[in-house]
Amino acid sequence: MSRSLRIGGTRRSEPIGTADDGIGGFDRLFREEAPKLARFFRRGGTHRDDVPDLVQESFVRLVGATPSDSIRAPQAYLQRIARNLLFDRSKRLSHRLAGMHMPYEEQSVPALAPEQTLAIEARQTLMAYERALEGLTARTREVFTLHREQERSYKEISAQLGISVGTVEYHIARALVHIADALDLTCPSRTI
Repeated sequence: MSRSLRIGGTRRSEPIGTADDGIGGFDRLFREEAPKLARFFRRGGTHRDDVPDLVQESFVRLVGATPSDSIRAPQAYLQRIARNLLFDRSKRLSHRLAGMHMPYEEQSVPALAPEQTLAIEARQTLMAYERALEGLTARTREVFTLHREQERSYKEISAQLGISVGTVEYHIARALVHIADALDLTCPSRTI
């Protein structure tokens, strides 16, 4: 098969791969263009281990091309082949990665926060709760502690402390409002 090759600015018409002054036209083209193609592929983001394969594939496609007329500018044709190889490669990669794609939705929230974050938040909340308890008056803190921590009923607290059930309710409500403010919570029983 005879092809017209433009090598080094001169046009040569010879069969690809035959000798010309001891060096085939194709061999000369390969020596001149392979380093350029390698740089092109590296600049295109190709992994360095894949560059020689892509250079070889470019020349294989050049040899395998059978246009009706001869190739007048093999360097330009090689560049076109190289661009197409990079394009085809990126399309294949995007198709392969498409199966692994998970769309991001703003509404999607992880089911559980990381355990470390939860532990830190729990410690901070407990510390704020303890500070809020310290901020209560002694009687309110005592009533609240008996009810919430020792799980005593209002009636039991009333009998133990010698105060009315209404006074127990007052101290519990007062403690709840104070703790809600300290923890920056909204208290449904509170009116503004």
